[in-house]
Amino acid sequence: MWGKNDLIDKDSNRRELSVWGQAPNSQTRGKEMVEAMKKLDVLAVVDPYPSATAAMAAMVRKDGVYLLPACTQLETSGSVTASNRSLQWRERVIRPLFEAQTDQAIMYAFAKKFGWGPQFVKNYELWKPDGDAKFEEPTPESVLKEINVATWTIGYTGQSPERLKLHMKNQNTFDVKTLRANGGPCDGDYYGLPWPCYGTPEIKHPGSPNLYDE
Repeated sequence: MWGKNDLIDKDSNRRELSVWGQAPNSQTRGKEMVEAMKKLDVLAVVDPYPSATAAMAAMVRKDGVYLLPACTQLETSGSVTASNRSLQWRERVIRPLFEAQTDQAIMYAFAKKFGWGPQFVKNYELWKPDGDAKFEEPTPESVLKEINVATWTIGYTGQSPERLKLHMKNQNTFDVKTLRANGGPCDGDYYGLPWPCYGTPEIKHPGSPNLYDE
């Protein structure tokens, strides 16, 4: 929805939309969404597969729509958080196929295009996963470390990449029922350092297996 230019804190009504990893197939107002897509100047869809957004836009537009292929979880690495609040570190299985790029590579490319690339990556280490890759991207390790320093309120601060990788290498030492490690380099930790995991990684808080305990 757009208002008058003199009433909004922007230079102009640019009418651009980026849909990242989402699709409207769970929404009920499809007709209205299609009408809104007609009015856009630019629509960018970022997803591993052409989504319902891309299909709906193709019905009403012949230009101004860009499909940016994002990697699947097998084509990238980094931390993921399960519904029990435990974190795991995943390793890349295969190189990105065809023209696919990681989410962080696409974000950085956007930032550079829009003129604020240095600010976007000022706290990150940059790398090209394949050496000769076209896109440079922040390392997943540096991304998690920035999350660690910014989320003290929920205890998402003690799960460093190093600690998570150590858990993955020593999964055999964790009890499948209590989630706690018995012996080994992770002794006393709960698997995945479920948040709240307070303090810095050096404090070695074991994580919280129960969010509530009556």
